[in-house]
Amino acid sequence: MPVRLAVPEVDSIGPFNRLSASQVNAYTTCPRLWYYEKVRRFKMPQIPVLFVGRAVEEAFCRMLQESPALLVAGAAADTLSNIPLDDSGVPSRDAGSVWPADRLLPLPVNQWPSTMDNLRDWAKQRLETHLPLALHAMEIEWQKDERKAGQWSSVDPERCMSMCLNGLEMHLAEVERCLEAKGGPELDAWRLGKRPYWPSPDGRAYEIPLRHPLAQEGAVTLVEAWEIARPWFVDPNAGKFAMNAIHPEHWFQGEYDLVYRWDGRINIVDLKASVGAGDRSGNYVEQLRMYAMLWWITHGKKEQVDNLEIWYLGADAIKQIPVPSEEEMNTMEAGLNDLWKQLKAEVPSMDECPPKPSPMRGFSPGGVPTEAPGTLRCDTCDWKAICPGGDGPEELPNGGHVQLPGSTVSFDLTPMNALEPRMTLIAEVFSILGGGEGKRPKIKIVQNGHFADIQLLVDTHQDGEPAWPPSLAKGDRVKLDGVVPSANYKGELQLKVDPHAIIVHASKSEHIETTLLDFRARWNVTGNLVYRFEKKGVGRNGKSWHRKGMMLLDETGSMKIEGWAADWGTQYDLAEIGDTLVAANISLDAWAIDVKGQINRNSKIQITHRVDRGD
Repeated sequence: MPVRLAVPEVDSIGPFNRLSASQVNAYTTCPRLWYYEKVRRFKMPQIPVLFVGRAVEEAFCRMLQESPALLVAGAAADTLSNIPLDDSGVPSRDAGSVWPADRLLPLPVNQWPSTMDNLRDWAKQRLETHLPLALHAMEIEWQKDERKAGQWSSVDPERCMSMCLNGLEMHLAEVERCLEAKGGPELDAWRLGKRPYWPSPDGRAYEIPLRHPLAQEGAVTLVEAWEIARPWFVDPNAGKFAMNAIHPEHWFQGEYDLVYRWDGRINIVDLKASVGAGDRSGNYVEQLRMYAMLWWITHGKKEQVDNLEIWYLGADAIKQIPVPSEEEMNTMEAGLNDLWKQLKAEVPSMDECPPKPSPMRGFSPGGVPTEAPGTLRCDTCDWKAICPGGDGPEELPNGGHVQLPGSTVSFDLTPMNALEPRMTLIAEVFSILGGGEGKRPKIKIVQNGHFADIQLLVDTHQDGEPAWPPSLAKGDRVKLDGVVPSANYKGELQLKVDPHAIIVHASKSEHIETTLLDFRARWNVTGNLVYRFEKKGVGRNGKSWHRKGMMLLDETGSMKIEGWAADWGTQYDLAEIGDTLVAANISLDAWAIDVKGQINRNSKIQITHRVDRGD
């Protein structure tokens, strides 16, 4: 099975605390790099090529999902898009769900492709339908990204189509092999409508009650070979990361690109919209080896992968990866579990993740090993300017006091790990309006004559419990645990409920000293500038909006600070990466474990120390 979902009853780790192949590769590349990106949550510049790969893979998979016996070459791109999903974004197993392919009548058999060239032409037209839409969607996503870099004009649609066509030829080789194998060992079962527990996405329900609608008699047909050889992949309509294979003990997860299994053998394929030249090709090899281990573990150590391949679509090359032995996979599992304990069981300190990068590796197109380049890994690292392994300082700011220019008072600076964006208190429900039928109610609470509005941002707490009691009523005494206080533009107090906050009934004997008056509205912090970012757009009212922000790092933590562009002042524009800044009179916000600062017109940004750049 290519998917193994978490078992909530025994999953004490949760989706955000698992190890993945990308995290392992990041840590192996450099422990400090992993720390910056996974603990401090620095986001590297988002260049268009990072989005192009996703567009190519989506277009390719949407083409694979379709059938030339159901859709003419010029059919609408969304014909198979409306699949039923459960609350987790996983394709639904509800027997009453309606699947799009099940509603379509097969085309007349004389309209089915009868030659490989006919099939190739049909698939090419489907790619020409899907790729522009996928690229456009990725361009919109890139435009919205606060860390977008480069120019979307650098994207070459013809080059993207070339990569899709290279992938098509690789897949057609499987189809032809299936045809030559007379449909393989599963032909009769497929014709009878028998499907794996996780069938290859084709727009049909998990179970086919009778004979497959496209099944023929006698020798296998070309269209049947297309259907049978279809690999498993993540349904393009499923939720993000909803189709993972998760270790039975829940500490590791992965998501396969393609899994071919029509011939009784398991072949895991990793799609890469690149030529495979450069250091990253070494990471892809290790990722596939981990996936082989994950498959073996999630199949009770009774079923091994038979083949591992990387399809470098940019180089039109397939790279075979040796499948690890059982002994190697046992060793790998134990090593990864030790790494999970080191990195995830408890959050490591920065000192426990030193800037010790691994040597650069050399690969030529197609992922062929070659002589390593003479450059150092730190030379191209996104965090070189702030890392002591590069040009960054050995010591970072850590709170203290400062008197800013133009001010007669001293500002107390709070270390970032001491910021308190949440509060827990007991209050009474003053009013509750609406709710029901999937809608969240409007709740106002009162405590000692002071009022606050509740903002319900989620329906459930991180532990799976309802974010508020379904039976909540006016006059109920409640505990608001871990809510995030803020004040709106009118000065009215609001208490936000996110995945780390919850409202529960409180007994008359339960007592907490905290009051609404304990809310601290303004904080002062200092840190080194990691990067700046901007976001622009047009609101529902048709007016343009523009926000700016920055990421700061101190000795104890990091935080993102953002606000309207007009509220930042000139110091923001003058600051350079590595400079020490003070952000005074800011408010706090939070989502799960992330703490964020908000500036307003009364906030002040000041550069207190500039990096010596030797110029």
